[in-house]
Amino acid sequence: MPSAEITFTEFGPAGEPASAARVVAKVGVCSAGSKNTVYAFDVPSPVAKALGEGPLTEATAQAVRGSRQRTLAVPIEASIPGVLGPLTQSGPGPALLLSGDPTDAAAVRVRITKSGPQGVGRFRVSISGTAAGAQVVPRFGTELVIPSRKAAEVTGTRDLSRLGYAKPAVVRGDKDLGASGLYGPGGLLDGKNIEAKIHGAEVSCVLEAPKDGAALLAQLANAFGSCVFSLDVGARLVWTSKAIGKAATIELLGGSALVVLGLVVGLKQGEAGDLDGTTLDLQEDTGEAQTVEFKDPPADPAAVVAVLGKANNVAASLVAPASKLRLASKTIGEGSSLAILGGSAIELLGLPKATAKGREADHKIPGVGVTIQFPAAAFVKDTEYAFACNAPGFSIEAVMEAINKLVHVKADFRLLHVVGELADAAETRALAEALDTKIAELEALKRPIVAILGAPLGETDEALAEAFEGFVSRRVCVCARGAWLRGGTLQGSFLRSQSWAAAYKAAAVRFSSDLGNHDDGPLKEVDALPVDEGLATVKLRAARFTVMDTSGGNVYFARGLTMADERSRYRDLNVARVMIEAYLAAQPVLDNEINNDPPLNEDGTLETNTAGAIDRAVTNALANALMPDHASAVRARVIRTDNIFETNLLRARMTVVPRGQIYGVSAELGPGLLTDNEEEGG
Repeated sequence: MPSAEITFTEFGPAGEPASAARVVAKVGVCSAGSKNTVYAFDVPSPVAKALGEGPLTEATAQAVRGSRQRTLAVPIEASIPGVLGPLTQSGPGPALLLSGDPTDAAAVRVRITKSGPQGVGRFRVSISGTAAGAQVVPRFGTELVIPSRKAAEVTGTRDLSRLGYAKPAVVRGDKDLGASGLYGPGGLLDGKNIEAKIHGAEVSCVLEAPKDGAALLAQLANAFGSCVFSLDVGARLVWTSKAIGKAATIELLGGSALVVLGLVVGLKQGEAGDLDGTTLDLQEDTGEAQTVEFKDPPADPAAVVAVLGKANNVAASLVAPASKLRLASKTIGEGSSLAILGGSAIELLGLPKATAKGREADHKIPGVGVTIQFPAAAFVKDTEYAFACNAPGFSIEAVMEAINKLVHVKADFRLLHVVGELADAAETRALAEALDTKIAELEALKRPIVAILGAPLGETDEALAEAFEGFVSRRVCVCARGAWLRGGTLQGSFLRSQSWAAAYKAAAVRFSSDLGNHDDGPLKEVDALPVDEGLATVKLRAARFTVMDTSGGNVYFARGLTMADERSRYRDLNVARVMIEAYLAAQPVLDNEINNDPPLNEDGTLETNTAGAIDRAVTNALANALMPDHASAVRARVIRTDNIFETNLLRARMTVVPRGQIYGVSAELGPGLLTDNEEEGG
């Protein structure tokens, strides 16, 4: 579709519109989130859940908190994994073992706070700093017990005491066997017989003048060995099978003793339990899968444990007080694994279909993705270990893909912050050049933005100044050096690129305000500044880098700059941002003139009233967007001398008069008398 063309020219600064003027889109690496997906955050709390760990996570959470503005985040692919620095040790004791690819940059310290081996000694970890005057010292977290090696284990969620268990077959008599005349020679029981089937097998007995109830029970138990006999409180006979479950049966067939004992002919069967005949499939370590079958019905939770404990290299136990089942490999350490594969008993036992892994005596450090392992030895109090975590790297191509995605989904933003730094100054310049080219393409699509990026923290000032010599761009702001900034989701201060603070401040205050405007207050998220531009040997501000300095003990940006030529009006970042908003305000008004048919004068020039109406429409759009907060004056004027009849082209010139920008303050001070005729500036 045809649209009006607006060209950026050297006129001066102006101010901030509403909408997305202060929305920053951040691109960088993180441990979670979908690559090249645009996430929007209005509060910091959901950031960690969506993005995991990493520079993008921390920069996004910090920006939302510090700017109180919506922040967009686009995870990109890490082309270079994070790198662990060498481990140093101060003090006696065994060395720690390190593993894992770092997810973020940090200076890690581990301090032993109590001597002892695994499970006894204690330690604290620091991944960040805390301000102590002008210095930053390690900020140690909560004291932790040195962990022990553990086996893989799985714990169920069901109380096994609440399951239904198998019960025996029970026959009960209804005669009082404590009555007289039953026992001894010639008693009613003497010579009487019983015919029965126990679990289907026929058994018979003849009572031989039992002298009392105890003797009666003994003769019955001797004859029917698979059963137990007792008398209840009413001295009535209770005949119980030792076996349980539905297979347990007592069938009374007849005999002269039945009437005397209060028994009747018939069949009694045991009750089935919930677990009877069920199976559990599991696999321990790297062995073959095993199937445990509850072929013999368990009578209680202890019997369940006994059955499962027969599995190869598996220990079973109950977790008090709720009688929940715990299965564990008998192998200890990281080589231990236990997989619950399935089976008909899995739900009854409350077990998940999952695989558990054993662990060494290790501790995963939150925020950096690195695990420290404590060997089996005695650690010594006050020994300290230190190592550096270097964040994952990314490619310039990944940044370009993220920008394409932002444009594709029509994300509304004005600032792009590349979170994280490339390897050296030369690669950083290449990124800046690629961003300048890409943003020029976006301007052709009516999507002007400004990019903010940081230089490598380890690069020297001299190398940076040399690498960027000759590079000119009004579309890119390059921040040099680092500063100790407060964490986004993590506690404490971290040495980060100054671009992080530039991006969140650009979103926090009116965009017509210079990043170094002291009236906005000092940089609240900065706890310490390693290099003060005012004291630095190499003045990077003169090389058009955006850097920090101090004033009155507070930290500010020396000035917010783009990489435009020093003579350019666009050298100030706030000027570039204001002109973007002027562009966006005027664009729809001028687009309205496409294919219009205004009245012309005889010489083909635009008729005066029509030209004035266009002037007023564009000027009003600029004024509504920029005044009074961001510009001192605005004007738009159609070029009256163009022969539109011949050229079919309407041209206009728009001018934005910026608010004044004070780079220095000078005043005279001296003793004397106040006189009535002195005037300001006199």
